[in-house]
Parts: sequence; C-alpha cells; structure tokens
Amino acid sequence: MKKKTLSAFLSVALIISSVLSLSGCGNDNTTPVCADMMSTADREISVSVAKIDNLPSDFLMGADVSSYLSIDKSGGKYYDYDGKELDMDGFFTLLKTSGLDIVRFRVWNDPYDEKGRGYGGGNCDTDAAVTMGTSATKAGLQVMIDFHYSDFWADPNKQMTPKAWQAMSDSEKETALESYTKESLLKLKDAGVNVTLVSIGNETDNGMSGETGWAEKCALYNAGSRAVREVFPNALVAIHYSNPEHDYVTYAQHLADYKVDYDIFGTSYYPYWHGSLENLTDVMKEIADITGKRVMVLETSWAYTLEDGDGNGNTVSHEANSDDPYYSFSVQGQADEISSVTQAIADVGDSALGCLYWEPAWIPVKYYNPTGRDAEKILESNKKAWEKYGSGWASSYASAYDSEDAGVYYGGSAVDNQALFDFGGHALDSLNTFRYMREGHEATGLTLSQIILPAPISFEYGEDIHDYLPMTVRGELDNKQRITFNVEWDEEELASFTGVGEYTAHCTIIDEIPGGDGTPRKVMLKVNILPENLLVNGDMESGDATGWTISDPMAGITTDDPYRGSYSLHFWSEGQVSFTASQNITADKDGELVFSMKAQGGDMGDGHVVKAVVTNETTGVSVEGSVTLAGWQKWQETGSISDAGIAALSVSAGDKVTFEIVVSGSAGGWGTIDDVFLSYK
Repeated sequence: MKKKTLSAFLSVALIISSVLSLSGCGNDNTTPVCADMMSTADREISVSVAKIDNLPSDFLMGADVSSYLSIDKSGGKYYDYDGKELDMDGFFTLLKTSGLDIVRFRVWNDPYDEKGRGYGGGNCDTDAAVTMGTSATKAGLQVMIDFHYSDFWADPNKQMTPKAWQAMSDSEKETALESYTKESLLKLKDAGVNVTLVSIGNETDNGMSGETGWAEKCALYNAGSRAVREVFPNALVAIHYSNPEHDYVTYAQHLADYKVDYDIFGTSYYPYWHGSLENLTDVMKEIADITGKRVMVLETSWAYTLEDGDGNGNTVSHEANSDDPYYSFSVQGQADEISSVTQAIADVGDSALGCLYWEPAWIPVKYYNPTGRDAEKILESNKKAWEKYGSGWASSYASAYDSEDAGVYYGGSAVDNQALFDFGGHALDSLNTFRYMREGHEATGLTLSQIILPAPISFEYGEDIHDYLPMTVRGELDNKQRITFNVEWDEEELASFTGVGEYTAHCTIIDEIPGGDGTPRKVMLKVNILPENLLVNGDMESGDATGWTISDPMAGITTDDPYRGSYSLHFWSEGQVSFTASQNITADKDGELVFSMKAQGGDMGDGHVVKAVVTNETTGVSVEGSVTLAGWQKWQETGSISDAGIAALSVSAGDKVTFEIVVSGSAGGWGTIDDVFLSYK
C-alpha cells in the first residue's frame, strides 16, 4: 500500500458525533491528551476483543513496521503502555508482548537519487531491513521481507523498473532479480535475522519491475523464489496481490500454468476499498482449495481518528470519510477491524496462515496542531525530517525517479491516523488486539451510547418489504465498540404501507442492552416504495447488462459504488468519456411517463454531460433531465419523478418509447449511474 485515492464503501449512518476529534486537545503542539489518544498509563485497557477460537496452530499475527527506523532517526519517540520511552529493542519487545509473532519490512532496490538523497517512505533498503530485523529477531519475532523490486513504491497503480535494470532485456532482468534477492537475503542471514517469509513483489496484480505480461512476471517470481530457496530453505515464499474483488482464480491459474514456486497466496484487504469480509473469506478459501497453498492477509489497517497529526493530509480524513462506516474511527474501531479481518481469514480453515497490519508505527515526527503555538515551526521541522531522513511517504528527491506521483505529491505520512500509537508515540489500546484475539478481553462497565440508524431501504411497489428489512441493528457503546442487536418489526405498521411513497418503519430491540434499565428501545427506518419500473434491470441488480444496450465497454454493470443494492452502471475511461446506454419499450396503455436516475462521479471536466432522455418515437416528443457530477458518493438525482420542473411524457397504447442515458466528459472521468426508473405517473 501507499497513499491512495479512496474508493467506495457503503455508509450505514451519519453519526459525525461518533468520530473522535482532536479539537480542544490541548492548546499547543505538545503530545495530544485526548482520552482515546493518550498513553494507557494509570488507566484500564479499554478495548473489547472477542477470542478467535478457530486460529490454526501456526497462525501468524503481525505488522509491517517499515517506517520505524526513519521515524526514529528523525527524532520521533515511542512509549509503552506505562509511558516509558522505548529504544529500538524496547519497541520490538513491546510488539512481541502485545501479541505479534512477525514483523514485515519492505525493501526497495535503490531508493536514492544520484547524490544519495533518499526517496522517503522510510528509505527502505536492505540495510534498513537488517538494522530493524536484527532488533526484531532479538525480541523473538519472526521477520518477513517484502521485496518491491522497484526503487520506490510498487502497488497496483505502478510497478516501476529499478534504475539499474531499465536497459535490461527480460532474461537479463530475471538474472539481476535473482542475484539481487540472493545478495539481500545473505546480508540478512549473515546478520542473524530470523527470516521466515519472503514476498516476491508487492501488490503485483498489474505487473512487477516494469513487466506486465504473465509469462514475464512469473519468470521474475521464480527467479526470486530460487534465491529464497537457496539462502533460507525453510522460509516460505509469498506472492502478493491487492484486492480480493479481483479475479484471483485466474491469477492462481496463471501461477500454475507457469509453474511458479511459491507457498503463500497473499492479499491486501482494506475495508475502504476491498469489499466485504464474507467475500474475503470465500475468495481466499477458494484459492486455498484449488491451489493447496496457504493464504494470508498481508496488509490491513483502520483509522482511530479522522484528524491529521503531522501537517500532511491523510488518505482517510474528514474530507474523504464524512460518512460513518461499519467500524467507528476510534481505538476500539481499530480493534474491531483487526479482529474482524483476522476472523475472516481464519474462517478459511487450516490453510489460513496469518494477518498483518500495515504501518502501525508511522507516527508524526512531531505532533502538529495547526492552531497551537509554534505550529509553523513544528511543520517546518517535520518537513525537514521528511526530506533528510525519509520519514514521510515521499521526499522531493523522489521526483527524479517518479515524477508523476511522488514528484508532485511528496510530503509526510498519509496514514499517521491509522497507527496503533497516538500522535505522540504512546501505544494505543488497540495494539493489544493481537494478544487479545488469542485470549479474549472484555471491557467492563460499558453502556450503550447510541443506536446507529440503519440505512434507508428502497424497493419497487409489489415487492415484499420483508426481503429488504434488516433483522439486526448496530449500536455503539461508550468505548465506541459497535455491537449488533436483534430486532422485531411492527407488522401492523408495515401492513399500512400500501402505495408508492416514503414511510417510516419502527422495530424494537429484543436483546439485552448494556447499561439499560429494561425499557424497550425502538429504532426507526426510512422506507421508500418506488413505482413499478418499465425498464428491465433499471436497478442493475441482475449483475450484467440484461435489458441495456451499452455503446462502449468503458461502461458496464459492476459492483463499483452502487447507490442501492450490489450493482451499478459504472464508467471510466483513460481517454475521453463518451457512451450511451439505452432501452426500447412499447407503451401498453395511454398515460404519462415519468423517470428518475441517480449518478455520482468526478474528473469529468467543465461542461460534462450526464443525462437521461425519454423519447416517444411515435410522436417525436422528448423530455430529458441532467445532473452535474459533484464527487465520490455525492449522489445527484434527475427526472420528472423528483423534479416537477421536468415534464412527463405523454404516450398512447402502442407508442414506441426509447429511454437513453447519455454521458460525455474529459479523459480520466469516472462515475456511477444507478436506480434508473421509468414509470407511469
């Protein structure tokens, strides 16, 4: 992972009050002292974590702490649960006593410019891995080496060739990769580092070291694997991909076809981007079953706050995440996410080998409070450290190698709010999650602070409301732990919803409520009964293009960013965006037709077009409505159902009617269209 653009996940409520805020956390730039962000010294551990009973005996819990050394060199400080400052050995010992079995270090070939200035992101070369790996081994931790086979970040968006390999042929690059891997591992072995896992590449879905073809990529996999087998015969070899929503079965088949020698099929899993936990389990179980390999989650993380601590914006932030997600943005939310993802991979069965958290120690060098005294001085100090020691995600020096990304967006950490240490370096309660998953831990004296209202439901007139009603609701306790309650619905009330329109339904929680006095708690749900749709698959829920004629493959029915349900009409184009999606119907009676359409998206440029046009081909009369896209998940609606200013279309029985979605915009534009309706008024 690196700094990423956020993609969709389904919001369940708008409870901004549940988001931990740093506002008022002191009036200067000293260590933050908010309740969820302070040292746990002199206070009880506050997170609740359920024991995971089905962990395989050799299951590994761990974390990628590649940034640690650069933060340490920059002057950043770390503290244990009692507020004691930690040196490097103490830091890794803390990880061990908190339940971690293994730590991962990324390794770049040559993350320096011609003057020896580091590209940042930890300046993670082999020597850095040796330094940290030696200390980790001393603490009793296993070590995983994550070779990117690039001079800087390698991920699904880019897999750049190392500078020294750029003029090489495929066979020369294969030889160079094997030699480089062997030399690096020998350095680690000679230093006594306990290397037990090695990843040949990082999130290599779309390539590795500049190679994008499967034949070339698999040859490189095998070159790296040969080096591992020679230097560390007992170490396991991992291949790492980024998203379980991708076609992993096809990936695995390519690995088999090219006879790649590996032991672990690994994936990243970030709830913001990578679908449901159920899908994670199902996909990884299928991979384990068909390949016979072990499977792991090699990266996951969650934010404990939406605030920024170093003066450089974060991937997860108020701007990108104003909607409240499944887990709270809190220390307890981190514990919930870690344990849920671990449970999901453990549910694969004995083939599950582990789950690793990504960058729990990437804290600010110094805590930056924009309203505190000396704020500008602190920010300037951080910027100097990012440049000198590489403790930000990229330095300006990286522009020589990666001019389009790092050269433009260099700066500090983009994930300091996802660390398991607070902005001042104190270990958060969530770091203990790794230990508690084996033992279980329940915080005491908790009470229910609020109920999270379920997301509104919508369905067409004539469908059974019970097919859409949630049978559970979620509540948040005062430590921000989220729990599920079973509910019963008021059937008499439901029976009164007899026509198209908006209603409010009520259910009663039937489970015991923590801290409750026995009084029944009712929860409301917004219900929208939609008109019967004359369009086939207007909600896209068939999962394919049934009913639609789509003019260009830049648009299609996918699981990306649906407004409602699981599917939507999603579009993106590297070039100019231009397509239509249409249906033809025949009016079966005299009347007036009304329509509606929802859309979201961005990067379409000024003057872009996203509109629905309804034409009576028999009379030649058309009506239309358009939207201006406003960004991700900012849904816009058009149509005569919702807008009285758009006329209905008169039809007579037998008239031929065309419904057409028309979209055009700038290169790189993207978006989603969903819930398209055409009905009689």
